[in-house]
Amino acid sequence: MTYGHNKSVFLPIDTHCHRIPNRLGWIKTKNPEETEIALKKILPKKHWDDFNHLFVQFGQTICVPISPFCSKCPVNKYCKKIGVNTSR
Repeated sequence: MTYGHNKSVFLPIDTHCHRIPNRLGWIKTKNPEETEIALKKILPKKHWDDFNHLFVQFGQTICVPISPFCSKCPVNKYCKKIGVNTSR
């Protein structure tokens, strides 16, 4: 809806956009639908368009699901899950 129909009332949430804010401790949600609702409350609307693009790229390169590259992460000092695995 966001990209195909240019509807700015939606915040597109994929696996990265769900996983990373939960890992960072911004929110505590169980599914993408809950994540969209929670992020809409804390993320200014002017950033919604960029959020998905940035977090997908970040989730594919640094904050990967298993063994994230915490040592390379530019926001690791703010991460609530820094103890997950810092070996990489």
